[in-house]
Amino acid sequence: MGRLIVLFLLFSAIALSQDLKESLKAFFEREGYVLKVEGNKILVDVKDLKKGEELVLFREGKEVIHPITKQSVGKELEKVGRAVVEEVGQNFSVARLVEGKDVKVGDRARVDIKSVCFEGSEEGFFLVSSALPKVEKGKHCQYVVKEFERGYGVEFNGSAVTFFEKQTFSTPRASLEDLNLLVRSKFVKQFSGLPVSVDVGDVFGDGKEYLVVLYSNRVEVYEILTRDIILKASHPLPAGVAVSLTTAKVGNDKRDYILVSMVSGGKASSVILKVVGGVFVPVVKDVPYIFGVLDKSRPKETFLGQRFETGKGFGNVVRLSLEGDRLRETGAFLAPRGFRIDSAFYYKNYLVFVDISGRLKVFEGDSEVYSSEAGFDGSYASVELTVEGRGNFAFYPKAGIVNVLNFNFALVPKNTAGSVLKFLDVLKFSRGELVMLGEQKKSLIFSKTVRGSEFVEAIQSVVSTRDGRVFVITGRVGTIPVQNKGELYELEFRLL
Repeated sequence: MGRLIVLFLLFSAIALSQDLKESLKAFFEREGYVLKVEGNKILVDVKDLKKGEELVLFREGKEVIHPITKQSVGKELEKVGRAVVEEVGQNFSVARLVEGKDVKVGDRARVDIKSVCFEGSEEGFFLVSSALPKVEKGKHCQYVVKEFERGYGVEFNGSAVTFFEKQTFSTPRASLEDLNLLVRSKFVKQFSGLPVSVDVGDVFGDGKEYLVVLYSNRVEVYEILTRDIILKASHPLPAGVAVSLTTAKVGNDKRDYILVSMVSGGKASSVILKVVGGVFVPVVKDVPYIFGVLDKSRPKETFLGQRFETGKGFGNVVRLSLEGDRLRETGAFLAPRGFRIDSAFYYKNYLVFVDISGRLKVFEGDSEVYSSEAGFDGSYASVELTVEGRGNFAFYPKAGIVNVLNFNFALVPKNTAGSVLKFLDVLKFSRGELVMLGEQKKSLIFSKTVRGSEFVEAIQSVVSTRDGRVFVITGRVGTIPVQNKGELYELEFRLL
């Protein structure tokens, strides 16, 4: 019986996806005929037009006959002009000719689609891209398909045009724990140094997300393209060693601030930056905390700092508030025992972090609801401090919250330290992999390694963009500093 339900779900999902694909395809292939020509004005019967849309005008020619079947496969088409829609009516629309003079009644009119973008989940992108092969991720295109809980909406130059509602059925949905994912890592770029941390954010305040990469002595900002990234800005950091980075709207303007956690003189000495007119501006310097924002959907509520210094490691945790160019402590944060802010984040209402012993911990309020059996090792983000008897103090990499196939879960990097680190205190990691952390039901957390997520080098960070793209940054250390490198990958998820 269970197998029959699964098969029913599978074939129903295929049928519903096919209906959506056909609806999307039909919308982006809208065409009709020229009904009337008056000077440079034409009347067309193309459905669902929007003012400002462009039409390509064709004239049908001779029939094309298949040489084997002797059947007609269509008619030759000759382009005779272009027009821009100026008035939209119920039965016909008025367009102005911008190209061509020999347009006649009966010519065909087709909507000219120059570019299409998609905003939504990976599952939605796969569905839309299978119907529209040239669709891109983002919102910079002439047409944007947006995924919502109830369906898919289409915008033209920022204005809503149409909406395709998803059909639903009452058969139970598979659980997140049963989701069997395969990850493929697509290489994007190699960095000319060792990146220690990365995040994405609207640091220019223009509504676009940028990739912000942290090195031990500088910050670089990259524009994210479809298959590449382009360096837009770079900024040297104050004296010290940078160990982690977060971008978030902790200030009062619309841009994301850049929070760079640093260590100098044996203790935390961090800095807050913002980008104004393409120039980095230090907002606050010498912050005595390793800090971060644990939930970007509520940045001011989850803006925390933790003391860090030689001989003691991580200490007390406080809530922080940025008011203009002043950073204030607004009260204590009652952190669980073993808490480290470098790896901490909120998944739903759960506080997640890797503790001082290397165990992945999940708390719901004051209650511990999950603890990993295996230990998680650090990353190449490190400082040379004598803490807990060690010369090298390694920080944990940043995890990412992702949404795949409408499932929301966390991807936590898990690196494996080499024996030279354990016995000789030389930083070396043999490999990195991604662990899925999710909620089976309330207060019941599970974790499992994602198939295909193994990297030869250490994972330095995992981040996801608003439009569902997931990036992993890795690092490797050579025998001399000039051999230190890093690489950026984009993850593609497939359901097995």
